[in-house]
Amino acid sequence: MKNTFILLAISIAIGQGIACKKMSGKLEKGVLSGERSAAGGAGIASVVPYNWNNVAIGGGGYVTGIAIHPTQGNRMYVRTDVGGAYKWDGTNQRWIPMLDGISTIRVDGMALDANAPDRIYLALNDGVYRSNDRGVNWSKVFSTTYDGNGDLRWAGECLAVDSLTSTVVYAGTRTDGLYRSTNTGSTWTKITTVPNGAKGVRSVAIDPATSTSGRSATVYAGIPGTGVYRSTDGGTTFSAMSGAPASPNRMVVAGGKLYVAHTTGVSVWNGSSWSDITPAGGANKNYCGLAVEAYDYQKIAVCQRYSTFNNPLYRSSDGGATWQQMNTTALPITKTLEAPWWPNSWFSSATSALAFDPLHHGDLYYTDWFGVWFTSNAWAAGSVAWTTRIKGDEETVVLTLTAPPGTVSLYSGLADVFGFRHDDVTVYPAARLYNINEGFSIAYCETTPANIAILGASGNDGTGTILATSSNSGTSWTTRTLPAGVKLGRIAISATNPDKMVYIAGGSSGAVYYSTNRGNSWSAATGAPTGAVNAIDVWSKDFSLAADAVNGNTFYIYKTGYLYASTDGGATWIQKNATAIPNKNAYLFVAARPGANGEVWVSLDNNGLYKTTNGGTTFTKVTALTTATAFAWGAPASGSTTPTLFCYGTVSGLKGMYRSTDLGATWDQIDNGTQKFPAGVKGLAGDRQVFGRVYVGTGGRGVMYGQP
Repeated sequence: MKNTFILLAISIAIGQGIACKKMSGKLEKGVLSGERSAAGGAGIASVVPYNWNNVAIGGGGYVTGIAIHPTQGNRMYVRTDVGGAYKWDGTNQRWIPMLDGISTIRVDGMALDANAPDRIYLALNDGVYRSNDRGVNWSKVFSTTYDGNGDLRWAGECLAVDSLTSTVVYAGTRTDGLYRSTNTGSTWTKITTVPNGAKGVRSVAIDPATSTSGRSATVYAGIPGTGVYRSTDGGTTFSAMSGAPASPNRMVVAGGKLYVAHTTGVSVWNGSSWSDITPAGGANKNYCGLAVEAYDYQKIAVCQRYSTFNNPLYRSSDGGATWQQMNTTALPITKTLEAPWWPNSWFSSATSALAFDPLHHGDLYYTDWFGVWFTSNAWAAGSVAWTTRIKGDEETVVLTLTAPPGTVSLYSGLADVFGFRHDDVTVYPAARLYNINEGFSIAYCETTPANIAILGASGNDGTGTILATSSNSGTSWTTRTLPAGVKLGRIAISATNPDKMVYIAGGSSGAVYYSTNRGNSWSAATGAPTGAVNAIDVWSKDFSLAADAVNGNTFYIYKTGYLYASTDGGATWIQKNATAIPNKNAYLFVAARPGANGEVWVSLDNNGLYKTTNGGTTFTKVTALTTATAFAWGAPASGSTTPTLFCYGTVSGLKGMYRSTDLGATWDQIDNGTQKFPAGVKGLAGDRQVFGRVYVGTGGRGVMYGQP
């Protein structure tokens, strides 16, 4: 994900959002991890049909590449670092995710077939995949290692299809050089004359002007830190190009010329020599985005790439002889933001790719840290009007989710953009929940849920950890204190008195503190375990702290098989169970059952789900679940007072999403056997107002929600 220190001064915009639709994507062959039949397993009471959608947030993640088909309309695609790949739905003007049925969705490269408009190739973390039907079905055609969230993920494209013949495909790899297939990806041959270099083959470009054996004769391979290699015999042998840029980021062939955006400028190869066409005043800068108009090769757009906002974006109408910077006071831009919470400063941030639409003159797209931008007239005489194109693009990384009783549907804590309050999950929020980068702990008072507390940080390592409280559901905030020298950790609020809070500091020796004045001051607890939130960054899943849902003086902490309880507001603690339950396997979630004094549930990932009804003295395992990655409480069914229990875990050997309306005695499968969570389930929250609705926090596909 992106650097975070530059986000501190973000401003907030206000407007209106939109609803999100369903997702698709599956493999053609084999069975995906966790896939099951619609009938479910022997221990599953029933399969309840659920509709799954995205909570409307809007962008928020790094879009690292874009590809537009050269001849067929409505064939546009983008790739992201941790959130999969999307196709453009021109009718509804929105992005449709293509990889929600595949277990790995970090995308490192992308290529289209000029002769087969519905064919797409993607470089995923475990190899090259091909779809012949616009991303509905996928086949893995080549096993190799990529890193969609790694260094130079913004460079490319490492995949290329020969426009003279669909049979020839090239795949640059991260660690093993360049490969070629001559049968549409069925088999591959390594091209030994192309070195891997320290950073792999990140870009491949093909010139169809001349041919040999029915395929393009000239092929280029860009290797950051090493240079550009060229083949003139159809990709059989390559040699280094003298005078080529040493660190190419992106390459485009147009009109028989090779254009290269690189770490010190922009260069062009005319077939016999290199020329420097770097914009005046922009020499020795890092350029990545690069696009050439299909109808006029003299028209070029380039962009610098730095981990900042407003990276310089240039256009040239004379082949690079002269340039205009589009985002300056001399040639200002206008911006339209679809998501009202997007700050106005979020333009050209760590810009990765540029692309002209070959079928619509002047249509220019670019991709960056937070989404996709578009202009319908890149050559406007005055200001160039840009708008975001993020509808359907949901790529935030979830750190925590909380759904209180009352009027607020959901609070989310997210990486990079802190998180949001949603009163309506189908509408973009008007503002972020708090103006800091990372939101990793959110708590509310059970009896007066408008009282909430948050922990956030400016850096993902916990730098600048803050505590803030609100008495009006996050409309306004009061910054509170934290004990000296602490960072990260978890916060909990008394069920009946929002002045009483418990804080666990992050780290292997993190101590426990309590406050009786809503965080204005803190005292060290006695008897509490240290290191119960062993966090080194905001991605820790040690959710080991909970407040009792009824008794306002009682709090709980789980550590390494034991539950500790305090009955005096967090001042003193005792170990409750003499016999340890298993330790967590990876993820840990502790939550008290709403409406029940002394009832606490603990999920231990691969070690299952446990509950205590006597404050931790004894525990019982929920035997139907062999694994429990995350769980949450939701609203009871009509006519019942028993809250609904949701769990992402394993029942009868089948990993999936389940719900129980009888406290874990029986379980219904609710993911339909088809809905996958490929970016991982990082947390759950059951809606406390709407029966059956559950929120799923993912590691790159934002927040999904399902309901019958």
